[in-house]
Amino acid sequence: MDPKKDFKKFFQTMFNTPVEIQGVTLTPQELDRKNFTTFVNNYKTAVFRSQEIQEKFNLDLWNWEDMFAKSLEGLISYSFTPESVEVILWYVYEHTLAEEEGDYVVTYGEDEYIIKTADDLYDLVLLLEEE
Repeated sequence: MDPKKDFKKFFQTMFNTPVEIQGVTLTPQELDRKNFTTFVNNYKTAVFRSQEIQEKFNLDLWNWEDMFAKSLEGLISYSFTPESVEVILWYVYEHTLAEEEGDYVVTYGEDEYIIKTADDLYDLVLLLEEE
């Protein structure tokens, strides 16, 4: 059963016209990467917006946001090793404060990793989760 073909057949029957469906089917690994990077980028954007509201309008919404932040941090802690949790939360809360190249470097053991994007973070988390 191919969902893309079923979807195409459904619309061709419904509208009585040829239908072209374009898209990419992701592998499970690609989908994991996409879901992780989307989650992390959305969380990071929410933190940035909260900080921006506080700076621009002097509104501290932390009492409202704290429950959500703790819930998200709990999910991260539940899903990953402590080493991964540390680097994920660093990326979410502190990464935007980077001012020079050295601020993007994460040291783990004897190795250093440059984390500029959520994809870079995902690659590091994969390494940390393997150990």
